[in-house]
Amino acid sequence: MQRKEKPLHTTEHQNLHELIERIQQGEDILRNELIANYRPFIGTSVSKVCKRYIDQNHDEEFSIGLEAFNEAISHYTRSKGSSFLSFADLVIRRRIIDFIRKSKQKIALVSLDEHTDPESNDHNVWDVQAAVEQYQQEKEADYRREEILHYKDRLSEYGIALEELPDYTPRHTDARINMIKIARMIAEQQDLRETFLTKKKIPVKYLLQYISFSRKTIERNRNYIVAITLIFIEDYRYLRSYIQVDEADERGEVLDEEGNCNGSAEPAAYSHDAERGVL
Repeated sequence: MQRKEKPLHTTEHQNLHELIERIQQGEDILRNELIANYRPFIGTSVSKVCKRYIDQNHDEEFSIGLEAFNEAISHYTRSKGSSFLSFADLVIRRRIIDFIRKSKQKIALVSLDEHTDPESNDHNVWDVQAAVEQYQQEKEADYRREEILHYKDRLSEYGIALEELPDYTPRHTDARINMIKIARMIAEQQDLRETFLTKKKIPVKYLLQYISFSRKTIERNRNYIVAITLIFIEDYRYLRSYIQVDEADERGEVLDEEGNCNGSAEPAAYSHDAERGVL
């Protein structure tokens, strides 16, 4: 029996995540309509990388952006945390970088080939290899740069400037590790994560069910917690290696403000192990 397609009504209240799920279940008409409705978004994402106006009717980069947006629809997983549009923006940026770099590599290789002695046995193997290695290094550098720009945009949604992050970082190692663990908790707990993403703030009231820190401590470290939470939520492959967010993994528990171990990261109200002293 053929699936009956439901009409797409795009309003500001449209639940985009549910729409993506319907498309992934096979409603291809919705896929085409969603792509058409988000052409301006795609154009903006492409323009950010190309740093110029993009003609949607003539520039090949826009076609690459359309393909990337379609790819994002197919591969988006809500459980990973990031919003779909944030995920799609990052996928588009990476695909445009790939396209630009591959175009430059082709030009470089053609140039090398034109200057190759046809009677030479090595056929400029070393030059070609050097060009390929340079291409990979430059592509990774572009990926890192675009991740930083994407991160900067996400931080601005929470009223945080990227340049100010060093000022927000806790000086003491234990304090930093604990704030990182709190950030990870927000990113991994669905109810905390959704409130964080939709309301653009730390869900302090609900968070306090999971930890033994005071509201004042959370609010004092608000910007650092937000910054690290976004790193956990977003698909930053390169940025994470520059910010030591994984140092907290070396210690399995969240501490309280006196430095005492509090055990697991489940709220007392919902824990199956409350008798063992959970948070």
